[in-house]
Amino acid sequence: MKRVFAVLLALGLCLSIVPSIASAEELKPVKLSFVFFGDKKAAVDQVWTTIADTYRDRLNADFNIRYIPGDDYKTTLLLMAAAGESWDMNFDGNWLGYYQMIAMDAYLDLTALLPEYAPDLYAAYQESGALEAATYNGKIVALPWTMVMNNRTNFQWRGDLAKEAGIELNPEDITDFDDVFEALLQLNAAYPDRYTIEVSSLDAMKVKYSLADLGNNLVVDLSDDTPSVLALEATDAYREYAQYAKKLQDAGLIWKDVLNDKTDHNALIDQGKLITKWGTSEFARTNRAWVEEGAYWDYAFLYPDGKSPNRTPLANISTISATSDNPERVLMYMNLLQTDQALYDLMHYGIEGVTYELNGEEAVYPEGMNQANSNFMDWGGRWAFWKPQFMRPDASFHKDFWKEEEENAYSNPNNVVSPYDAFSLNADDISIETAQRDQTHADADKLISVGLAGDADAAVDKLIADQAANAAIIIAEAQKQLDAYLALRQ
Repeated sequence: MKRVFAVLLALGLCLSIVPSIASAEELKPVKLSFVFFGDKKAAVDQVWTTIADTYRDRLNADFNIRYIPGDDYKTTLLLMAAAGESWDMNFDGNWLGYYQMIAMDAYLDLTALLPEYAPDLYAAYQESGALEAATYNGKIVALPWTMVMNNRTNFQWRGDLAKEAGIELNPEDITDFDDVFEALLQLNAAYPDRYTIEVSSLDAMKVKYSLADLGNNLVVDLSDDTPSVLALEATDAYREYAQYAKKLQDAGLIWKDVLNDKTDHNALIDQGKLITKWGTSEFARTNRAWVEEGAYWDYAFLYPDGKSPNRTPLANISTISATSDNPERVLMYMNLLQTDQALYDLMHYGIEGVTYELNGEEAVYPEGMNQANSNFMDWGGRWAFWKPQFMRPDASFHKDFWKEEEENAYSNPNNVVSPYDAFSLNADDISIETAQRDQTHADADKLISVGLAGDADAAVDKLIADQAANAAIIIAEAQKQLDAYLALRQ
């Protein structure tokens, strides 16, 4: 009933405000500057010129499109904000610079502008409930993606190789780490010339113990109605993760020079050299560019009784810079993207016959192109702009792929929406402690994750001791902020 009421309210609001949007004749020409993640492909400018010309009568905008390589993206974005640089919209996410950017007030408050200039998008957000996560200090500061999926950890193995070796692995029988260990032993014995697995899985242990991340290696128990902030290293989940890493290493299942091996491990998978991995439903079911014909993943979800948060709406977002001169026009663009299949196709696939072809409903590469040499498709940061109603099957995702992901998210009652999605620790007063904590944890975990830290319990005990002083300060502050955050939600 609450969702229905929200939708009706949003639709009523939309109907009441549509006339306030300027007509095409009243729109002054503008140039919108968009910042995206990754490398700029060859046909980017051609595509965006086409978008500008096609929608001149509705947007009257040209576009300046800038790409920042992934390794530099977060740092460059933060420097742009600190310098007061002007741009209109950018890609971001909770795994990039989002929390630091909102702490700097680098993103525009969209609370009033969003329903006025993007009423259809606003209605979609109202229906999905995604805006709660995108609200900071009572202000809407992000445009989250509208995909629904769950990141419950699964164990993936080369199903074709298991079948070839006569190894019977029933996904329904593989539900915990001990089951995984036995499967790894069989696969390793059958294929001793290939890499078996690269790390232990902390994510699996978090699911087992129903833990949600708060950042800075802090967690809360999703089953706890009055949540206490916990230091990750002091949880049973982290200790078991370390113990299993040592067990995997001692059994020869993780290779001993794994930390010195500079090979791209995704390349090892594509080449058939690494035959198992930890993953999620999305990556188990996505088409890979396998070198070996007939290669495919089988997979099993672990710890079905543990709570696993659905992927946050903040995983992939677009944001409007506080320095934007044209936020209204950006929102008009985003509203068109919500309602117009042709614009969606242009933005995601490019120009038919130039950057992609249609094979029925499927978007395919033109002859002579693939994911490696594409002149436009598969560009970085497009994830924030995915619309399930418009997505075409392509080289990575089959028809109805994302509909199936949404169904998967709701198939297990222990897949939950985390009440902590929008929580962000303000570390201004504890910046030294959090920086030290993150570095100490990263240094220790590098060895612990692959079982090379010596005795697992001793390594965890040392990490707890090394973190004790900073952890006490950080947890006290995080608990105070979390309590205040939850109080506002009641």
